[in-house]
Amino acid sequence: MEMIFLISGALFLAYAGMLMLYYNIYSKEKKNRPPKLISKGVISLRRGVYEKAYAYFKIAYEYSEKNNDYHNMAEALYHIGLVYREQDDVESAQYFFEESFKIFHENEEEEGVVKTQKSLNYL
Repeated sequence: MEMIFLISGALFLAYAGMLMLYYNIYSKEKKNRPPKLISKGVISLRRGVYEKAYAYFKIAYEYSEKNNDYHNMAEALYHIGLVYREQDDVESAQYFFEESFKIFHENEEEEGVVKTQKSLNYL
C-alpha cells in the first residue's frame, strides 16, 4: 500500500512540475508576443499586404494594452499609421501617429518621439 502512495505522490509531483514549466513558458511567450506580431506585420506591410499587416498590429496593440506594455502599444499604433500612410489615408495615418507620439512622449522614449514626429512631418 505504501508503494502505491509513493508512486502516486511521485506522479503528482511530476505533473505539478510539468504544469509549472508550461505556465512559465507560456507567460514568457506572452511577453514576447507583441514584438513577434509587430515583426510579422512589418513583413506584411513591406509586401503590400495591408489588411494582414493591420491585423498583426491591431492584435499586438491589444496584447500590449492588456499588459500595460506602453512601448509596444505605441509601436503598434505607429505601424498602423504606416499602413494608412501607404494607402494614402492621411487623416487616419495622422491620428495613429499622434496617438503613438503621445504614448512615446508620456513614457519618455525619445527614439519613438523622434520617429513619430518625422512621420507626422512627412504627411
